[in-house]
Amino acid sequence: MDDPTPADVPLSAGSTAQPAPLTGATFPPRRDLTDGVVLLRQPVRSDGVAIIAGASDPDVVRFTRVPSPYGPDDLDAILSIAVDGWQASTDAVFGVCDASEPDELLGLIGLHGVELTGDPGGVAEIGYWTRPAGRGRGLTTRAVVLASRWAFDELGLAVIEWCADTRNPASRRIAEKAGYVVSGVRRRGMLHRDRRVDVWFGSLLPGELVDVVG
Repeated sequence: MDDPTPADVPLSAGSTAQPAPLTGATFPPRRDLTDGVVLLRQPVRSDGVAIIAGASDPDVVRFTRVPSPYGPDDLDAILSIAVDGWQASTDAVFGVCDASEPDELLGLIGLHGVELTGDPGGVAEIGYWTRPAGRGRGLTTRAVVLASRWAFDELGLAVIEWCADTRNPASRRIAEKAGYVVSGVRRRGMLHRDRRVDVWFGSLLPGELVDVVG
């Protein structure tokens, strides 16, 4: 859902430092991630209007499992996950912004069900949605690259999993531009608004992450 228009600018991890993967089962201190075009930061209470509007967008409702209708209690829940999930090292939720307008939240991206144990590394599932105002600019693809790179470099993950409703080819294009490999279709693999729908499923390994979006 989002970003059919590619961008042609090399991406960096948002920092010149190259942190080593974690050796303990905890997240590092939170920091913003940026490639100079997109900014990933912690979602906060002042983003509430944008989050509720974005989560209520017809395409987001149609293709994702965000609650619908989306109200103040749902906003409280996602803001709590952004804080408590980080502290528990189970969920990493970022607000997606244009780097030139860091106060305007355009979407959310998250790594969920994070497991930091295992050899050679852990696993997580990525998910994302973007408001209409942020679409068609390549921002979500960049956000997926930034979040995935952070997960590999700083969490030491071995694989990131992805899935999407098969009626949502834009989400698949975003994942594939970032390097995700779509493995197949899981028939009736997701419960969505009280009915089961087919989903694509795929994954990303560290060496498959793209350096250039396009």
